[in-house]
Amino acid sequence: MSGCTNSRLTPAPVSSQSQLANQIPNDYVVRRNDSLYMIAMEFDLNYLDLARWNSIKSPYTIFRGDKLQLQANNHSGYYIVKRGDTLSGVAEKIKIKMQKLASWNNISSPYSIHIGQRLRINATQKITERKSSKRERSTNSSAHRLTNMRSPTLGKIIKRYSKQKGVTGVEFAGKQGDPIRAAADGKVVYSGTGLVRYGKLLIIEHNNNILTTYAHNSQLQVKEGDVVKIGEQIAKMGSSGTDRVKLLFEVRKNGKPVNPLSYLSKKN
Repeated sequence: MSGCTNSRLTPAPVSSQSQLANQIPNDYVVRRNDSLYMIAMEFDLNYLDLARWNSIKSPYTIFRGDKLQLQANNHSGYYIVKRGDTLSGVAEKIKIKMQKLASWNNISSPYSIHIGQRLRINATQKITERKSSKRERSTNSSAHRLTNMRSPTLGKIIKRYSKQKGVTGVEFAGKQGDPIRAAADGKVVYSGTGLVRYGKLLIIEHNNNILTTYAHNSQLQVKEGDVVKIGEQIAKMGSSGTDRVKLLFEVRKNGKPVNPLSYLSKKN
């Protein structure tokens, strides 16, 4: 079952076809103490998509030995962009003309796509997608009002979120042992070290399908399942999984990184 772990994620054996270094495998076999949230982050996937592809319902409990599909079934009408994908490459893979694929997804020259992007792969999805987009816009516009976050630390910002540069959150400077606090009320859904590049990591789930992540801590002071309040101390700052003392703070909307500074209260 999901929980704290010191294991490193290892993809399950797939076909004998050689895999590119940055290609997401088709399958992953759950190891002891893995969590759905952690697996989704490791492969740059939306945890909601991962749960849907594998028919896993909230609270997203998984068990050792479960075989998870890491890619959408094309019959769903969508393709999820992976590391190394290009629009022309996706079009060739699913045997669709690139111009059609670009048109269905409102993508213009130079046809840039990004990891985790959901591409419509048939024309019949257009009406459904428009309705979904309206619902998402309504939810997104309320997210800022309902999630007025506080800064998780008093440290100075040393690196800002940048989608173009692949910076998935905000980095704060500080001293070893400085308090790290919950940015908003929520529930701890991951507490452990299963993602090496994040060091000692906490993930907290909030309203509106929002997650906050707190990485590189020296000590974790809450466990999975704990309900925390805004401003409550949850960890101590450290340098686990990185080369200096700092906090990497992420906000993920529907599993995808967004700019944390858009969610933090200006009063903090």
